Amino acid sequence: MLTAGRPLIMDAYPKTHLKIALALACSLLVVITALPAREKPEMASIPVSLSIQPEERQPAAVPPLAIYTSIGEDEPVQHNTRHSSVVIKHGDSLSAIFNRAGLAASELQRVMVLGKPVAVLKKIIPGKTLLFEIDQDDQLLSLSYEENPLKHLVVTRAGDSFKAYWQEAAAETIVSFGTAAITQAHPSLYQAGKAAGLSDALIMKLSYVFQWDISFALDLRQGDTFNLLFEDIYVDGEKVKEGEILAAQVVNMGKTYTALRYVDESGQGNYFTPEGSSLRKAFLRDPVHFSHVSSSFNMKRLHPIHNRVMPHRGIDYAANRGTPVLAAGDGKVTNARQNNASGRYIVIQHGQQYTTKYLHLNGFAKGIRAGSSVKQGQVIGYVGDTGWATAPHLHYEFLVNDVHRNPQTVALPHAQPIKKQELARFQMATQTMLARLNSVAGITSYALADRAE
Repeated sequence: MLTAGRPLIMDAYPKTHLKIALALACSLLVVITALPAREKPEMASIPVSLSIQPEERQPAAVPPLAIYTSIGEDEPVQHNTRHSSVVIKHGDSLSAIFNRAGLAASELQRVMVLGKPVAVLKKIIPGKTLLFEIDQDDQLLSLSYEENPLKHLVVTRAGDSFKAYWQEAAAETIVSFGTAAITQAHPSLYQAGKAAGLSDALIMKLSYVFQWDISFALDLRQGDTFNLLFEDIYVDGEKVKEGEILAAQVVNMGKTYTALRYVDESGQGNYFTPEGSSLRKAFLRDPVHFSHVSSSFNMKRLHPIHNRVMPHRGIDYAANRGTPVLAAGDGKVTNARQNNASGRYIVIQHGQQYTTKYLHLNGFAKGIRAGSSVKQGQVIGYVGDTGWATAPHLHYEFLVNDVHRNPQTVALPHAQPIKKQELARFQMATQTMLARLNSVAGITSYALADRAE
């Protein structure tokens, strides 16, 4: 029992107690130390590079004509060259086209200094296309211009300048055939040809082949037939145009006319009969392509304006104003002037014996004047209605030794036939086409006979 005034000190405890307490503390420390430590969960090991050098990477594959810029660790940024297609418009100039394509005038200048190799670019045609390849700095790398489906002008960059060359497409030529017949429903060459699926160009070529022997305005009759072999030209399996007529046959009013195309040793191509006579005559039967003959050769015709009988010493071909008029034969222009009756007219002298006259023209072709030399088929003027004329037409006269003759019936001089020394070569070159033409004509004859039944 404690009493007040007596201090509480450690010395008051027995020594035996202190020893026991010290022994217990040491034992407890030994037990705690021997216990197992608590396990920590495992963590994923993430290696960290402490290097300041970037990691080495394999370069990416670069497509042709592509330019890349690498920006830090990002993926490469691609800048492709651009291609521009510009359709040529009416009134377009090369400078305007280059401007639309985003090209500087200096690029056009570098192209045009090439001169003759790029001369075709001075005569660009509306509707055609210029293709440009341009780099990221708006510099022209190349351009292409299609003169026709088989021929392209290509201009490519060579440093600070350009070079030009022509690229020709690989073409395949196939021989095709066509047949047509004059019927009541299709009374003209054009109508019959279109009904048979022939193109405008092919019909026009056919009329040119026989233009010395047949007037396609006056001579055609129902039942007349046309057969022809011609070239179809393909590029990459697509038809791009028709080539030459290789052989043709017309049965007109029971008479058969046959034409075979032959290229002679000098490289000149013309049409001949199977016997080697030239279809080409010194004069064309019709010097203009027209809709119909509005007035024939008639020495007792009643004049439509003066209402009295006045000789009509030629043929009137009705045609649209502006239709080209062709020189009927080689010769020299002796007159190209205007008067009240004839309007604008041209007179051509063909050697010593023949003269042709062309009246009521709307105008003269460029370069046609007294003293000019002209070739057969050359455009000399244009259909009009000047002078004593009630509508646009060509009045055409043909004189032999200063005497008017009917242009449709006068005998025309022939061109030179195949030379005797070349006749064997001609026959060898044309015999296959003649056989094929006769085969087509035979098939056509049977077909027409079947239809008639």
